[in-house]
This record gives sequence, structure tokens and C-alpha cells, in this order.
Amino acid sequence: MPNKNIKSISTVAGIFLALPLMLVASKVTFAQEPDTAVIARTLKQYKNENAVFLNYKEKLEIKYEDGELTATSTIDNERLLISDLSPVFDHYDHVSENYFDQITQLNAVAYIPQSNGTFKQVKKYHMFSQGAGGGSISDASHYITSFTGLTKGSVIKLTATEAHPDLTALPIFIPADRYPILHAEYEVVVPKYVDMKFVMKGENTAWIKKTTEEKNGNIIYHFTSDNVPGYKPFERVPSALYYLPQVVGYISSFRLPGKTKDSLLLSDAAHLYKSQYKYIGNLNIKQDTALQNLADKITKGDKTQRQKAEHIYDWVQKNLHYKAFEIGLGGWIPREADTVCKKKYGDCKDMSSLLMQLGRMAGLETYFAWIGTSEKPYTFEETPIPFVSNHMICALKLNGEWLFMDGTHSNLPFGENRDDIQGKEAMIAIDKDTYKIVTIPTVVAEKNLTIDSTVIHISNSNDADVEGRVHTRFVGYQAWNNGLALSYVAKDKDDLEKAMTKLTTRGSDKYLLDKYNIDVSDKGNKDINITGDFTIGGYVNKAGKNYIVNLNVLRHFGNDYIDTTDRLAPWYHDYKYTRKEVVVFDIPANSKVTYLPKNATGKLDDMWSYSINYKTDGKRIILTKEYKLNTLFIDKQHFIANNKAINELNQHYKESVVLTTK
Repeated sequence: MPNKNIKSISTVAGIFLALPLMLVASKVTFAQEPDTAVIARTLKQYKNENAVFLNYKEKLEIKYEDGELTATSTIDNERLLISDLSPVFDHYDHVSENYFDQITQLNAVAYIPQSNGTFKQVKKYHMFSQGAGGGSISDASHYITSFTGLTKGSVIKLTATEAHPDLTALPIFIPADRYPILHAEYEVVVPKYVDMKFVMKGENTAWIKKTTEEKNGNIIYHFTSDNVPGYKPFERVPSALYYLPQVVGYISSFRLPGKTKDSLLLSDAAHLYKSQYKYIGNLNIKQDTALQNLADKITKGDKTQRQKAEHIYDWVQKNLHYKAFEIGLGGWIPREADTVCKKKYGDCKDMSSLLMQLGRMAGLETYFAWIGTSEKPYTFEETPIPFVSNHMICALKLNGEWLFMDGTHSNLPFGENRDDIQGKEAMIAIDKDTYKIVTIPTVVAEKNLTIDSTVIHISNSNDADVEGRVHTRFVGYQAWNNGLALSYVAKDKDDLEKAMTKLTTRGSDKYLLDKYNIDVSDKGNKDINITGDFTIGGYVNKAGKNYIVNLNVLRHFGNDYIDTTDRLAPWYHDYKYTRKEVVVFDIPANSKVTYLPKNATGKLDDMWSYSINYKTDGKRIILTKEYKLNTLFIDKQHFIANNKAINELNQHYKESVVLTTK
């Protein structure tokens, strides 16, 4: 399913393509040239910025035309170039288009400051189109207007008009950009008989002021923000939607002129379901002998419903290739199962269609299910809009319990879910009038396990180096995700070697993997076992008769210090997990241990914990460590405590054993 582009946070990058001829900029009369006083004041106030939006406006208008409601938006942005480099890097503006936001008009003009205090107006610009990219088949695009000859103090003004053919899929307004905004404004104009609902999401929604007025038979909603700082992207967040302030608007109901009854559009989750069911209600209803024969062949000899489901899921995983489709409503509507089966490729909707139909032909209770990945911070009840979900899976009712099958992850065991849908709501389409919302369970830490052992000794050829052997076992998400990644490089020796080095690296950047063996199971739990021999150059420090060796060749959690500067979002993890490490160090002959670091433990409430334990029998030093991450995110109120615990842990990582030659 499409992950709808939100134009206010899009980034222009990649290769530009010629703009389709069907979109032509029309003549337009722009507002008067920029106010020199405002420009001067802004240049001074934001002298350390590259650019600033003087105005960042969008107007959504719902009208009654030809017996139905229509929706259009007008975008109106003005951006001031401030730094000496901004004419080089910010000489363009852009707007995004997809099926739900169709550009009907696009215009741009630039104002270049002159020595006499006036502005030269430039309407000539180059226009480009940049496709969605990413290997998908899509008609989503960025339209870019690019100017030449701009200077510091220039202003770029862009206006665009968009048509929204689906009233359930109105744009989300985000008054934020990487550059500061002096004034942001969102105006929504609807007839009095249209009931609009608005939900504020993200952080700092208090910046957005809402007012309402009635005029000429319309209700006008105004949302304004002033002096909005440029947003800072944060690491370890599923998406910027978790912190950017948003106005999510949708039509709850309306009563058209001459009617005596309201039309309920998106008044609640039930009506969202009704609006979406029309896309799947008539799918896979025809008889298909070839597909039926395939279902019979896949499940031949199976005695239980679970065996049938497992074998169908396994067949789809092994025989279909993922390919994203986002062309028109093709990005929203699954394709017929027989078509998907013949082509042997498809996106999440297509794979769900085939899984569901093969399942039903085998006598299973299988259904389409919409779901939002972790990128979407929405729920069906709070924001009953289609964009709550950006993914589709196949729901299976087995022995009274709900399981889910996702064909997009070819290394995921039957009955398991992708890590990015843990804790998310799935809307299961039972029939025309019946649906069920089920929350995907979160996998407990104990089921996602890494066991890592390292045996090392000082090299016989160079006593500054260490040699060793590694054995790592991945269970759960670590195995499933790494197994999927390895499947893409398995046939290329060099790429596979790089991947193995990355998975086993330890000690320092002088780590060298000499040889390795990997066992990736494609059955059952699909665990991964890796063994290998390695050297780490210059890892041993010598001081007279002393050898100083830090056995913390792996430093888990060490980089989890949170930069709290203006951070608006929690610190997120992909999944919960447990990690166990053992390092065995062979003490050289004629040496003895003269310093052994102290044992240590630490934790952040019940969110994460660690233990470090050293011991020696005179021949070996054994370091054992255990970590447990028991949360998917750390909220802002725990940032300080988290950083204190991480600092303490990193101090323990600096401890080294000391050996003295006899």
C-alpha cells in the first residue's frame, strides 16, 4: 500500500527527469514584490540560517458541484534565501503529487534584490519531475521549479493547485520544514452542512492556533503558527510524524442539499472500514481451476489446518518477489490472486491477495487486513482515515486465534510478524459489514536472543596483535532480519564477505575476518549460526613487563547516549531482545593476572539492564556479559537517567585486564 508523500517534509534528491508535457505552468498574477523592511528584519534575525519561509500556506476547499462534493487545495509558499550559499543549494522549490493529490496548476516566480532597494521579478525557471524511485513502480512525483542567477536576499514564491479525487484521503497539513517559518497558515473552507473533524498530532501542537468563522454559507477553519523553528531530524525515531506538529482533517459526515439524511463518511472506524471495503469486496470471487489445483498441490497430504497454512505461506515466500506498486488506485487496491500468481511478483496487497485466496481454496479462514507500520503514529479510532495504514497482510483465524501472514518478508517464520508492526492495529475485513481490529503482539525480549562467544589469545608472531575465533548465534528478529539481508548478497562473494565482517566485527577498526562459516536455516525458527577466525592488529598495549588488554571487544548499549538537545521524540528500538556474550582470553605462558576489573551491573528501571562479570582460573580470563532490552522506546522523562546509566556503562568498558610477565 502507498505510504503517502507529505509534501511539507519531502526531500528533493536523485536524478531529475523531464516534466511530463501534460502539466503546464499557466500565467498567474503574483502578489506584490516582497516587503523590504520584512526582508531586512528577517535577514538579521535569521542570519545563521540558509533560508526562511516568509509564508507557508495551504487552503483546502470543499465545494458542492454538479451534485457532489469536490475537494481542492491551493499551496502558496514564499522562501527567503539568507546565506551566501543558499543560492547554490536552495535555488529551487517543489511540490509532490500522487493519486490522492493531483496537481492541476503549478507556478513559480523569483524576486532578486537590486542595488537600488527594489526587486527584479524573474518568472523564467526550469521545471523537472523526479519519480518516486526506490525500485518501486509509481506515478508519485516531485515537481521541481529551479531558478538560476539568484543571490542572497532573493525570494522564491511557489503556488500550486491540487485536486483530491477521494474525499476520504484529504491532505495532512504539517506546518514545519527544515527551515524556520515566519508564518504558517492552513485554511479549510467547507459548506455548513459538512461536518469536519480535526486531530492534532505530533509535538508542540500548542504552536498551532485554531479559529472558526461562518461566512457565506461556509464554515472556515483557520490554523496558524508563527515563528516556527526549523525542524531537526532525530535519530532512532520510526518517522518524523512522531514529532512534527500536524493537523489531520477529515470529513465525518455531510448532508447534501435536498437530502433528509446525513451521509456518514469517516465518522468512526466502522465508516472508515466501509469506505475501504469497496476496494476489496469484489476481489477473488471468480472460480479459478488453475489456482485451485495449485492450492491442492501445495497442501497435498496435510492433516491439519496449520500445516496447510504453513505450506501456503512457505510457497508464497519462496515463489513471489516483492515489487512496490503505487500507480493511481493500484497503490491501494490488491490485484486478483490469479494475476499475482502468474506474474510471480507483487506488493504487500498482492501477496495478501494470493495468500488469502490460496488459503480459502484450502479451506482456511483467511482475510485481508490493513495495518500501519511503525512509521504511522495513528490509530483507527483516533484518526479514522485511510492513511492510518500503509501496509496490508493476510489474517488467518486458526483454532480461535488470529495469526498473520506477511509475504513481504521472505525469511519470517510462519506465525511471526515483522518487527515494524509490533503493537500496531490490524483492521481485518471479515465481510461487507463485519470487521475486527486486532493488536499485533509485541515479542518478548527472551525470544529475540543473541549468544556471542569470543576466544582470543595474543598472537605468537606479534605480541601487539590478538588472534581469535568467534561464534555467534542469532534467534528471533536478529536471525530473521539478518537472514533476509544476507539473502540479497549471498551470490556475491565480496558482498557476502563484507556483510559477514560487519556482523562479526569486534575490538577495533583493525579487525580482520580471516575465514568464516555461516549456517542459515530456512526452516523452523530460522536461526543463524556464524563461526569465524579473526585477527585484531595492535590491540594489545605493552608497558614494560605488562600487557594491557581490554576484553570488551563488543560494547553493547555504548552508543545509546541520547542527545537531548531540542529532542521532541522518545528514543525508539526496533524490538525487545536479550544478548549474552562470553569472552575467553588465554593467558600467555610465564604471565599472571595482576589486575582484574570489578564486576558491575546497571539498569534503567525495567527498560534495560546489563551485567558484567570477570573471573580467572590462572590459565584463562572469562568475561561474561548479559544485556536485556525490555522496551520499544525510552520516553523523554527517562532521558537523563538513561544517559547517566550509559555513562556508567561506558566507564566499565574502559577497564582492561593487566598481565605481568614473570
